[in-house]
Amino acid sequence: MIYIYVSQPISNMKFYPVLIGSTLFIILGTKAVQNKDVLEQTVNVATLALSVILQALPFILLGVFASSLIRYLVRDDWIAKLTPQNAVAGVIVGSLLGLFIPVCDCGVLPVARGLFRKGVSMHTALAYLLTAPVINPVVILATAMAFQWNWHLVGLRVVSTFLVGATTALLAGSLFSPKAFSDREWHRHEHGNPQISLHQLLLHASDEFFDVGRYLIISAFLAAAIQIWVPKGILVQATSNPFLAAGAMMLLAMAMSLCSDADAFVARILANQFPLGSVMAFLVIGQIIDLRNIILFAKNFRLSLFIFLAITSLALTYLLSLSIDLGLGKYLF
Repeated sequence: MIYIYVSQPISNMKFYPVLIGSTLFIILGTKAVQNKDVLEQTVNVATLALSVILQALPFILLGVFASSLIRYLVRDDWIAKLTPQNAVAGVIVGSLLGLFIPVCDCGVLPVARGLFRKGVSMHTALAYLLTAPVINPVVILATAMAFQWNWHLVGLRVVSTFLVGATTALLAGSLFSPKAFSDREWHRHEHGNPQISLHQLLLHASDEFFDVGRYLIISAFLAAAIQIWVPKGILVQATSNPFLAAGAMMLLAMAMSLCSDADAFVARILANQFPLGSVMAFLVIGQIIDLRNIILFAKNFRLSLFIFLAITSLALTYLLSLSIDLGLGKYLF
């Protein structure tokens, strides 16, 4: 009998989703060998998915290292001294903080809670929480490269994220008490420790890298499969209706749970099939409400605040998508 030792419980092993996906793809590839057309399509899916993964990996590496470094070296009280208490000004500042504290969606919650504990207003902390994964230098650069340096699309993503995140934060901060944002235990997420070692920094960065990487691999293959294998007739029916296209892309973004450093590369594939507004919906809502954030928000916020953030951001993103596809967005963008 052979015994295999693992350093952590099987339920916590992060390679299982990738292992399952790879196994299914191998099985499909075995079947494809028996059919020349299917074999060619399978090769096209693999090639398209791998090209997305290889282009996104450098930005994921840069993002997780920047995120880890910022979380451990930037002190919360430094930022708290510079942020205004006025609601509108606080939301604007909070929405732009990601340019100076470029933390990805994997680590933005602990930073936002730390800022709030140091005296930053709830409006500012929520605005940072909802917008920082997109409005930061690494993600802006990644989006520009993914869409072949189309700065109009980059600006559209930044403005859309700002409108949805800032509006949601302003409403939530006005309707809910600070206890809804801070009444859970979260001391174990403490950051800003000047005594952090290089070894601990690298461990944290590598953990985030592999956590993000598994979602990228699965999502890249899924997006490639949609483009290659889904019958064109079905896609035409879905994409010709902006109401349906927006909803489909939002659901896809939430299910994929992609890191903000990589989602633009997957969105570029889908952009060949879906209208611009629905692609923007994919890029905006995926960094506010996805499977990972649903778990984190539900665990750390009061249920009422969590539901409000989810419903408001979903509704605003959907309306924004429709405004772009129906031509109403020309007054905003």
